[in-house]
Amino acid sequence: MTEAEAPKTILEVRDLKTCFQTRDGLVTAVDGVSLEVAAGECLGVVGESGSGKSVTFASVMGLIKAPGRIDAGSIRFRGRELVGLAPADYRRLRGKDIAMTMQDALTALNPAYSVADQIIEVLLAHDDSLTGSRRARSRQARAKALEMMNLVGIPSAERRLDDYPHQFSGGMRQRIMIAIALACRPKLLIADEPTTALDVTIQAQVLELIADIRERLGMSVVLITHDLGVVAEYCDRVVVMYAGQVVESGPTRDVIDNPLHPYTQGLLGSIPRLSNLSERIRPIDGTVPELIDLPPQCRFLDRCSQALPACAAPISMRSVAQARQVRCISPALETALDPTPKVAYGGGERS
Repeated sequence: MTEAEAPKTILEVRDLKTCFQTRDGLVTAVDGVSLEVAAGECLGVVGESGSGKSVTFASVMGLIKAPGRIDAGSIRFRGRELVGLAPADYRRLRGKDIAMTMQDALTALNPAYSVADQIIEVLLAHDDSLTGSRRARSRQARAKALEMMNLVGIPSAERRLDDYPHQFSGGMRQRIMIAIALACRPKLLIADEPTTALDVTIQAQVLELIADIRERLGMSVVLITHDLGVVAEYCDRVVVMYAGQVVESGPTRDVIDNPLHPYTQGLLGSIPRLSNLSERIRPIDGTVPELIDLPPQCRFLDRCSQALPACAAPISMRSVAQARQVRCISPALETALDPTPKVAYGGGERS
């Protein structure tokens, strides 16, 4: 398939169900998730811990191992079905076409190898442009590793190429993770909480780096995060997950300005507003339910202030506006579609 023939939707997930067998029962961590990522797009995926964000994209990467399994659904990357793909084929895909940065760079990087060795390993495995003997290919890979470290803004990259992960700060380790992920110029980068444990200034630098490289390389990005302020700043569309399901999706600006699902409204209501510091933060009452033997009802029911008797039955996603979907039947949805922006977040009001 040529670039001109490549589908505009680079990743398509349909009705994905991923489960883990535990001593207490079957945990359905991802239950019927459907989403798409367009070529060149940045998709934000948000939700509390345990909502299924990371497991969804670990499934995409083929990283679900026993006692976990994909029970149902389809994952198509550039038109190719990935569910059931042979492990050797998945290894050829990971790193080259799809790359993922993990939450904690210090534990994700191997402390026994220099950062150069870890970038070179990816290049030797996947970069078809390296030619000649093993030694010649290694020299070419080392030059490319230096190029990648310069690309992600590592100061004095040539001098630090043979340093080990513990010799770098948290922000620099995160940049090295990004360098490894981008070494083979993947079509899709999955960034799983890329700013975990970083201070605010370094968080901004890492996110700006991802945005800049996305623009330069024309790749698609999935940004998994808890922070709706980050999503509002960097993402084209957003998917909100709760208890293993997608509860709302749509263009970022529309979802932020007019959240339709009570859970999304709760997430936005719990963000401090710098434009009104006297306003109290409104936390969401309750906790995420256990994902074992869940009753057939709206999973947000026990925490929802807008619950109806009909919410005791399973609720499906429905289209409520152009390019927007929500898993809710509240009559308040109709008035929520008022296009006038209502929500302030992060640094203040957005109109």
